[in-house]
Amino acid sequence: ALVTSLLDLSHAENAQMPLEEVDFSRLVTGEILPFESLAFEKGFLIKSDISENIFVWGNDRKLRRLVSILLDNAIRHSEPKVKEIEIRLERLENKAHLAVSNSAAEISEEQLERIFERFYRVDEVRNSSDKHYGLGLSIAKAIVEAHKGEIKAEYLEGKVIFTVTLPLKK
Repeated sequence: ALVTSLLDLSHAENAQMPLEEVDFSRLVTGEILPFESLAFEKGFLIKSDISENIFVWGNDRKLRRLVSILLDNAIRHSEPKVKEIEIRLERLENKAHLAVSNSAAEISEEQLERIFERFYRVDEVRNSSDKHYGLGLSIAKAIVEAHKGEIKAEYLEGKVIFTVTLPLKK
């Protein structure tokens, strides 16, 4: 699993990928479905608000991977006190804005600054037995940057929010 994740990261950072028009609205909606049962098993509900007809110029496979990383991360790191994971896609200022949020224990500014680093984990207690090695958010960042977008993480009012901004297809 670690080698596969490292290869994914290397590919996301270095490989030229074929680009095409992608219906990002449909892609995000499709990626939510498999995670609904996983979230339900852990006692969470995925609440989505997906605007229609948001198209980006990108790589379908990589964008699917991005959404799945963010959803998986939200489910694995949600605090049980708030049972909702929120995902929203909207068009703002001629860009696609994707936000995934979940309840979380407080995360410091220093931790937020490092959260996209390879192998970095906010929760020191976790170890490799969960088959996650702290590479998912690094891969997500590489995918976003390859699509000429931006990704950020912030902590507000008991929630961690990951926001991805991608240019719309012109």
